[in-house]
Amino acid sequence: MAKFNCIINYYKLDISDEYNDIVSNFLEKACDHISNEINQEYGSRFNMDIDYIYIDKSDDGYKKLIEKYDNFDELFFTNGFPGNRDKELEYLAKKKYIYLHHAPEEVLKNDLKKNMFCLGKSDLQSRVALIDDEIKLIKNNNKIYYLHNEKRLYSEIIESYSNLDNFYDFSLNEYKEKIDLKIKEIFSNIKPEELIILDVSLKYLREIFLFLENINAKNKVIMIFGTIEGRFKKISFNLIKKGGYTFVRSLANLDLMNKVAEKKITPEVEAIIATSLYRLEIPLLVAQALNKCSDEELSSKDIDAIKSSILSFDGETDIFLGKRLEYGFDKDGNNILKEDYCYTYPSALQTKDYQTPRMFYMSQYFPLKNGIKKYSVIYVYIDMERILNISINTGTWTAEFYIDIVANVENPIDEIIFNNVSSTNDKFVHKLLFEKEEENSYYTRRYHVVANFEFVPLAENFPFDWQNLYIAQTVKNSEKYILQPVSPHLVDENFDINGWNLEDSFTGIKYKKNVLYKGLNLQKTVQVTKENRVGWILKRKNTATLLKIGIPLFFLIFLVYYSTFIEYKDSHESIGILTTTFLSAIALYFSVEKPEPKKMTIVDLVFVWFYFINGITIITYGLTSFFSQSIFYSCVALLKIGIPLSLIGLVYHLRQRLEKNRDSILLDRDT
Repeated sequence: MAKFNCIINYYKLDISDEYNDIVSNFLEKACDHISNEINQEYGSRFNMDIDYIYIDKSDDGYKKLIEKYDNFDELFFTNGFPGNRDKELEYLAKKKYIYLHHAPEEVLKNDLKKNMFCLGKSDLQSRVALIDDEIKLIKNNNKIYYLHNEKRLYSEIIESYSNLDNFYDFSLNEYKEKIDLKIKEIFSNIKPEELIILDVSLKYLREIFLFLENINAKNKVIMIFGTIEGRFKKISFNLIKKGGYTFVRSLANLDLMNKVAEKKITPEVEAIIATSLYRLEIPLLVAQALNKCSDEELSSKDIDAIKSSILSFDGETDIFLGKRLEYGFDKDGNNILKEDYCYTYPSALQTKDYQTPRMFYMSQYFPLKNGIKKYSVIYVYIDMERILNISINTGTWTAEFYIDIVANVENPIDEIIFNNVSSTNDKFVHKLLFEKEEENSYYTRRYHVVANFEFVPLAENFPFDWQNLYIAQTVKNSEKYILQPVSPHLVDENFDINGWNLEDSFTGIKYKKNVLYKGLNLQKTVQVTKENRVGWILKRKNTATLLKIGIPLFFLIFLVYYSTFIEYKDSHESIGILTTTFLSAIALYFSVEKPEPKKMTIVDLVFVWFYFINGITIITYGLTSFFSQSIFYSCVALLKIGIPLSLIGLVYHLRQRLEKNRDSILLDRDT
C-alpha cells in the first residue's frame, strides 16, 4: 500500500507568543485527527502521514523547514514557506514534491510545470468594486484619504481616483520610524464625514488605529489588506474590512474544534485559530485527489497523474470541498473559486478587550466569469421564547420565537427558507409585529413565529441523552442575497425549555456538495450549497425516569442478590423468588417510555444485564440443587462475587458511555 507524506507548517504570526502557541497546539492535534480521518476513509488504497512543523517567519524558520524536507527522498506535499519562496522552490527542484500555496499572483507566479498549485481565494478586483461604491457615496466633496505602501491595489487606485479634487494619497514607505508623528500630520484636520482607505501593513495599521481610537473617530475606514483578529484591543470607528474567507464559521470546523480542543474554546481564541484553519484543507485536498488515481498510479506515486487528479477539480464538473473551503482549478493550477467577504465590527458587540466580533457588511462583492457581482446581505436574529414537544420518537420539536430581519427587501421572511420545518406536521405560523426604517433602504422587521422543526434524534443514551436542535435557513434568491449567519455573541440562551437543560449553543454554516445532471444530455455539474444554522445542545432532565425505573429495579436486584443467601435445603424457594423478579422486570420494562425507531438504549442495556443476571441465578439454583451440597455452595459463592462485580462493570461502562455524550453531537450532520 502506498504511503504519502504531507508537510504542514505554521509560522508565527504577529500576535502574542501565548496565542501563537495556542494556535500551533491546536493545528498539531488537528493534523493528527485529520490524518486518522483520511486513513480510516481511504486506508484500503493509501495512507497519509501529516508532518506538522512550527516555525518562525525568519531565516531560522526557513532552515528548520528545509531540514524537514531533507528527511524525504520520495514524493511529498507541502504548503511552503511564506518568506523565501523563490529560494525554497530552487531547493525543491532537487526533490519530488507538490507545492500547494496561497500566495497571490503579484507575490508568486504559479507555475504548474514546477508542480505548483495556487489555493488563494482572495480577489483584488472585488476590493476595487467596494472602494468604487464607497467613493460614489461621498457627498459635499469630503476628503478621501488613501494610505498605502505602493503595493497591491496602489497603481489601480491611483489611476482611477487621483484626478479627483478631494482624493489625497500618502505613501508610508519612507516612514519606518516615528510613524505616529506622520499619522498625526496626515489626519491633523480630519472630519467625521471623510473616508479613509488603508492598504498598509500591520505596523502602520497599529499606529493608525491607535490614533483613530484616541480621537474617538467616527469615520468610515476601508481596510483592504491584513488581519486584525487578536491584534487590536478595540475598534470603535466604522471599519469595513475586505478579505478573510476563513472567518465564516463552518459547522465542520466547529466539530473539529470540539473533538481536538481539551476545553471549550473562547470566541476570541476561536477567531485567531480561524485565521489559520485554511492549512488543514491541504491534506484533505490531497487525499481526495489521490483517491481519483488508479492503484498503479498510487503505487508508482505518479506526479503527473496526481496533478491531473487535482486539476480534475475544475469548479464545474467537480469541486473540492473540505471542512470549510472549496477549490476549483484552471489549466494552470490556479484556484478559480474566489471568496472575499466584507466585514464590519460593531462596537456594541465588543464587550471584552481584544474581542472584536465581525458581521457581514451590507454589500458583498464576488468575482464571477462575467465580472464582479454585488449581493445584498439579509441579517437574521432569533429571540427564542420557548422550546417544547421535543420528541425523539418522531424527531420533531416545537419552537416559539421572535425573529428580527434586517433587509432591503419587502416581506423578508418570505425570502428565507426554513429548511428543517417538519415534513409530517409542517406548522409555520408567523405574524409581523413592527417595522422600522434604517439607513441605505434597509428595514428592521420583527415577526412572532410558532413552528415545528425536525432534528436527528440520538436515542442510544436515553434517558441520559443529549440532543442537537437547530433552525436551518437559506435564501430563496441566492443570486441576489446573502444570509448573515447569526453571530455567536447573539445566540439566545435564555428561554423556557421544560424537561431539559441547555448545555451549549452554536451557529455556523453547513456546506454540502451536490451533484446535478442538467439538460437532455445529462451534463454533470457540481454545486456547493450553504445552509445557515443556529442551534442548541440540550441535556435531558431524567429525575422522573430515574425514579420510575431506579427504585423498583433496585428492589428487584436486591431480591436476586438476597436469593443467593438461601440455604441448600431451601433452594427450591429461590426459584419462586427469581421467577417473580424476572416477570416483574419484564412488566417494568414494557412500562418504560422507549424511543422509536427501536435502538439499544441505556435502559435496554440495564434490563438486558438484569435479565442475564437473573437468568444465570435461576439456572444455577435449578441445576446445582440436583448435585452435592459442596457444588451448590461453590456456585452460589461465585454468584455472590459475580453479581456485584458485574454491576460495577455495568456502571463503569455506562459512565464511559455517558462521558462521550458531547462527542456524539455532530453539528455538521444530516442523518
